[in-house]
Amino acid sequence: MAERRNGRGRRPTGDDGLDPNSTATNSTTTPEGSSMATVPRPPAEPPQDGQPLDPFDLDALRVEGLDDISTEKVLLTVPARKPKAREFFRVHPGDDYTLDSLVFERVDGLDREVYLVAKHLRAELAGDCQRVRLFTCMSKRGVLFLWPARLPDDEAAGGGGRAWHSSALETAEEAKKSWVRMQGDRDLGAYVMHRAKGDLGEPAWPDMTFRDLIALAFKDRLIDTPHHDVLRELRGEL
Repeated sequence: MAERRNGRGRRPTGDDGLDPNSTATNSTTTPEGSSMATVPRPPAEPPQDGQPLDPFDLDALRVEGLDDISTEKVLLTVPARKPKAREFFRVHPGDDYTLDSLVFERVDGLDREVYLVAKHLRAELAGDCQRVRLFTCMSKRGVLFLWPARLPDDEAAGGGGRAWHSSALETAEEAKKSWVRMQGDRDLGAYVMHRAKGDLGEPAWPDMTFRDLIALAFKDRLIDTPHHDVLRELRGEL
């Protein structure tokens, strides 16, 4: 089909090939040849004062008043471990924050994990468990942890372990009144207690029950079923 021309030649067009007298829209043609109406492109945001907008401008990104938002510290994790050698700590003085129980210690290289054992499974694990006293402790840095201090038994009394266990329990009792740290002395065959000379203040104990603290500490380390991985490992099934 011959193209319609104006008086001397082709119809005038702009640089983009469109008729400058026509309305610019974005249209799409389907394979069947029918046109589909589209929404015109939004105009670009004009620069301010002749300068392009900076998307990373600090003044535009800054939000005022974040310091005024009130927050509450929520305790989500409670480690179950022995106090570190250079760590000053305190022990909760309340008897209702101490518990004698039976635990299983899983050793994998340098990693040690302490598991609580449900009452109905203690007979099966009797030869592999330890009798401990769980103390609620707070480090000088404000870290709350449960200390499973091993209780002296007849086997330990016949060997050299009783002094270690007894000195640890004595340290725990002193830690109810003072900031202390505990360090092992192999030549002595017992723990040595160091009392802090400065005033480190009183620990800020969380407003939580001992039951809730134990639930946090052992939420993933409770042997309460015969099919637990720890029992399966001991039986050679894993």
